[in-house]
Amino acid sequence: MSDADRVRVHLHHTMTGRYPLRLLDLLFYGDRVLAVEYDYLTGFDIATGGARRRAEAFAATVTEEGVAAAIDTAERCRELPYETLDSVRIYDGGSLGRVKVVLDRATGSSLTVRVHGEVDVESFAGAVRTVLAPYDATVERESGLGLRDALPVLSRR
Repeated sequence: MSDADRVRVHLHHTMTGRYPLRLLDLLFYGDRVLAVEYDYLTGFDIATGGARRRAEAFAATVTEEGVAAAIDTAERCRELPYETLDSVRIYDGGSLGRVKVVLDRATGSSLTVRVHGEVDVESFAGAVRTVLAPYDATVERESGLGLRDALPVLSRR
C-alpha cells in the first residue's frame, strides 16, 4: 500500500443533507478526502438511536475488515482531490450546536457535514492541517454554528 493510499484522518459519524439525511464518514488520504455515505436516515432512525448504531457498525467494519471492505458496503463514495479544495472550515458548534465541517471547492459543489460522534475539534483541525500542508487549501477553525453558509446575507464576510 502506498503512502497516498493510507487513511491519515478519519472523521466518524457525520450527517449531511436535509431529508433524507445521509450518514457518512470522511476519510482523509494523502491526496484526497473520500466522503463515504453508508446509510440514509429518517427522523425515526435518529430518535431511536439507529444512526449511532449504524455508525458504530461502519466503524467496526473499518477496524475488523479494513477500509476497503467498509467502502464496499457504502451507498455512495464521493472523492474530493485536495487540488480542488479552497478551504476546510471547522466550526465548533458553539454552546448549542454540533461541530460542522465545510469542504469548500474552487469548482463543483462544496460538502457540509455535521458531526454527531465525538470529536476533539483542536486535534481534528491540527491533523487536517498536517495532511493539507502540501496543498493550497487552508484549514480554518471557527467558533459558532457556521450559519454564514446557510444565511449568507447575515455573514460578516
